[in-house]
Amino acid sequence: MQAIVDRNLNQTDAEIIFEDGLPSMIPTAGNYALAEELNQLSQDMGLGEVKPGDPGSRGAGDISFVSEYLDCLDGLGASGSGAHAPGETINMKEYPELIKRSTLFLYRLTR
Repeated sequence: MQAIVDRNLNQTDAEIIFEDGLPSMIPTAGNYALAEELNQLSQDMGLGEVKPGDPGSRGAGDISFVSEYLDCLDGLGASGSGAHAPGETINMKEYPELIKRSTLFLYRLTR
C-alpha cells in the first residue's frame, strides 16, 4: 500500500496512516429512537420487550463507522453463544419470527 501511495501524481502529496483499534458504535438520539420503534413492534407482535444494550460494551463492526452519521441498529439477529470462535452456537429456531419482525420494521420505517 505504501508503494501505491508513493506513486502519487506530479505536484501532489499523498500519505497513508494506520491506527490500531476499531470504534464502538456511537449512541445517538436517532439510534435510540430506532430502538424504541423496534421495541414497540416487538411488543405488538407478542415477542416481548427489546431493550438496547450499551453500544460501548460491544465489539466493533461495520456499523460503528457510520452510526454517528446515520441512524442505525445492530444486533438484530438470532441469539447464541461463543461469537466468532470455535464452538459458536446460534438459535436457528428464532429466525422465522426475527425475519417477520425485520420485515415489518422496515415497512413501518417507510410509512
